[in-house]
Amino acid sequence: MVEANLEEEALAAEAAARDAFAAFYSGLTDGEDQNALPPNVTLALARWVEARKRWELAQTETKVPSVTRLGLKPPASVMLPASLPARDALAALFAPQLWQTEASGLAMIAKVSDTAQVRVEFDEVLGFGPEQAIRQIARSGPAAAQTFLALASLWMERLAGQPHETYLTLAASDLLRFQGKKATPKGGYHRDDILAKGRDLYLLSRITVPHALGSESMALGRLLSLEAMEAGQSDEGQSIVRFRYHLGLEAHGWMQESVAQVAPRLLSYHPVRQKYQILLGFCLAWHRGNHPEETELSLPHLLELAAIPMPEKRLSEFLTSLEDALSELASDGILPGVKLLKPQGWHELLASRQTRLLLQKSRVQIEKPRPELADRGKH
Repeated sequence: MVEANLEEEALAAEAAARDAFAAFYSGLTDGEDQNALPPNVTLALARWVEARKRWELAQTETKVPSVTRLGLKPPASVMLPASLPARDALAALFAPQLWQTEASGLAMIAKVSDTAQVRVEFDEVLGFGPEQAIRQIARSGPAAAQTFLALASLWMERLAGQPHETYLTLAASDLLRFQGKKATPKGGYHRDDILAKGRDLYLLSRITVPHALGSESMALGRLLSLEAMEAGQSDEGQSIVRFRYHLGLEAHGWMQESVAQVAPRLLSYHPVRQKYQILLGFCLAWHRGNHPEETELSLPHLLELAAIPMPEKRLSEFLTSLEDALSELASDGILPGVKLLKPQGWHELLASRQTRLLLQKSRVQIEKPRPELADRGKH
């Protein structure tokens, strides 16, 4: 009798979840507004999963469940945020025993027949908190990270104290000049450098910054709002890229904290020869400002945040390059005291060519931000 009641409860919860998800799915568009499961859908799915667990626990291992799966036909592909609740919901919704997660962790695949499969891709930009946005900036490359730092620094320099929605009008040449790039003998900048800044601007303007609103919902903002970007040529035949922009709310908060202190000095690094210094310095400065009590973080986590892949070969050289980059950030005064902490017995790991394990066990130590920076970030 108890099992029958649990089965009825599970069926009712399943029907509610089916209706909620069907209504959500029918409204899916390619627009940027549809980025996460609505709270009512998440709640319905959670209730169904819990009800089904209670029912299945009441059954014996030899008993085959008689209930049918949801009648909702799965789409060929669907994008959802890279969050565990979303993955769990989809796995439960479309026969969990069919699903396999890709090694990358960014997609799940279900083989529904000998000739058909369903692939669910998770949009990495839309995960938990602004770390996803930081990773996207880093993934765009060290030059794009420097462009972001120049944009944010110029905005803070010229419009300090203004609301973050206040627009600033600049040209790509302003960014190059702020970064200390030398102009040509004719007084302008090379066409390729101008267009590269335009490319960076476009990439940065597409990055979203998710942040939680309570425990059951999430809001999305832009890293920066870009308007009126135009490309052309001056009367002298030089390429021009002009644009209006303002920082997003989250990005404005970052620059009020420790990132603003390192930005000008990171702009002096070369985006090819010193790419590790730029990416590691940017991500460590953000981490220090947003997690002031965490004075250590694992090297794999930092590399993931900085979008620096661990190579398949020449790992010893990779380790040396990382350690040199951190040492340079410390000696240049950009991140005083930052250093690589290797695990006990690291010499033996290196000698036995277990460099990958050495990298995985290493940590990075950073100093807490100065009190005035932490206090300023609260206002």
